[in-house]
Amino acid sequence: MSNTIQLFNKNYNVYYHYQDLATIWELQSYLSITDLNRYNQLKADITKNGVHDPILYYAMPNGINLVIDGHMRLKACIELEISDIPTKEIKEDFESLSDIQFWMVKNQCQRRNLTPVEKLKFACLHEEAIVKRAKENLAKAGRGEYIDDKVDTILEIAKLAGVGRTTTARYRSVINSGFYGIISQMLNEKLSISAAYNQVQDRLKIKEINIASAIENKLALQGKQQSNIQPEMHEPQYVLDYHAGRHLLTTNEVECFIMAKDETKAKDIMSQSPSLKYAVFIIED
Repeated sequence: MSNTIQLFNKNYNVYYHYQDLATIWELQSYLSITDLNRYNQLKADITKNGVHDPILYYAMPNGINLVIDGHMRLKACIELEISDIPTKEIKEDFESLSDIQFWMVKNQCQRRNLTPVEKLKFACLHEEAIVKRAKENLAKAGRGEYIDDKVDTILEIAKLAGVGRTTTARYRSVINSGFYGIISQMLNEKLSISAAYNQVQDRLKIKEINIASAIENKLALQGKQQSNIQPEMHEPQYVLDYHAGRHLLTTNEVECFIMAKDETKAKDIMSQSPSLKYAVFIIED
């Protein structure tokens, strides 16, 4: 068998080829979230009890049986040199690699022994394809085309995982929170999805309070600094008589016209509103 296989007019490197089964990395790694301990447990169970669940494959037109479920079981069988492996053909009209990956996600999520976290891990792998379909629908709607299936990303993931929409929304909220300690505990199932979500909300509230406090302190400091700054006083225009001062006022060259007995009195008045432009007439005794 060649080191590559052609699938939907594209070449892929063969990762494993054992008996009449072949795997490619793009499918083998897609749902591979099994850690080393769990793999060793699987291998030990196969050694003792054999392979219970058949390895599922898609029969390609060129005669190659492409594995689409059971990659870890096949790996264990290869390492244990087991030749009698139960298999089952999956007859689907796949049109792209993405179609196969979607089927793989749906197949895993339908397994009853998976926890909600495990199901959502798998379902969220297909989120990009769901988001892409939603964007395509928005583009169609923008062109005035009729859309008969509006895409709610969270609801689509929830349907795929077989869990509630609220649980899905909370799971994604935790994943997108950036609080890696909480995310890790949820993914390792040391925290339930609800408990992790509640912890994230508590952290966000504390963060909001701290931000609000920081903004308030900054504004208070700016206000204090501004209150200590004395506004610049405009140089007044001194006039020789009442009529000259009134003319400057009516032509909007000044904003106030002051008549005072002496210059000291005039400056006292101007200091109360230093930002205004003044005309000043000193009345001589």
